[in-house]
Amino acid sequence: MKTLSIRLALRGLCLAALAAAPGAGAQTMKLIQDRDELICGVSGLLTGFSAPDDNGVMQGLDADFCRGLAAAVLGDQDKVRFVNLTAKERFEALASGEVDLLARNSTHTLTRDASLGLNFTYYNFIDGQGFMVFEDLDVSSVLQLDGARICVQSGTTTESNLADYFRQHDMEYEQITYDNMTEATRGFENNYCDVITTDASGLASVRTDLANPARAMILPEIISKEPLGPVVRQGDDEFLNVVKWALYAMINAEEL
Repeated sequence: MKTLSIRLALRGLCLAALAAAPGAGAQTMKLIQDRDELICGVSGLLTGFSAPDDNGVMQGLDADFCRGLAAAVLGDQDKVRFVNLTAKERFEALASGEVDLLARNSTHTLTRDASLGLNFTYYNFIDGQGFMVFEDLDVSSVLQLDGARICVQSGTTTESNLADYFRQHDMEYEQITYDNMTEATRGFENNYCDVITTDASGLASVRTDLANPARAMILPEIISKEPLGPVVRQGDDEFLNVVKWALYAMINAEEL
């Protein structure tokens, strides 16, 4: 009964947004309703945000948001198709219309807001960049990593944060770049680098995927703030409002 009430509330919010929206911004909602399916761009590889369970069902915070939005727009949380996207390709995939929105642990930054033609809606997770090492490296602080080889995922804020932090502390490092975190994790585990860096939540996910998680430790420093949330295309205020209010409703439901 509670699930039905939340779904009806989400539908009501979206209908109200539709009624208030100008007619020129109806393209994404119409596409979704005509195909009777929401296409949601996700990582698909990040435990806790979007990753398949043992039965192949996508699970996690981002996956749940997509289902909530499908319930709001189409009345059925199962009418969602997940498309796995790397960090490098995610924004182009959204801009080109390959997906209806991103729910892919994407950081809201001024540069992205000003240059990508996309709108960041609201935040459902505030993260921060951290570092993970194997205990046998015998370090307890990022400040001991001068000269380290560091595994990084390309196309992320991680790269620029890393460069800024090491420059500020007058330290050198060798960057080993990978297209996705699965490859970066394998590089870390196979000792192609001494350290792996990404959002702290991502490090926790990476740690669970290691053959021996007990060997790895996340260092205490968090060097950035990473506000994460769904992203949509600019120029479609109707869909922007629907996504924002669906997210607000889910946040309020969690609080209640």
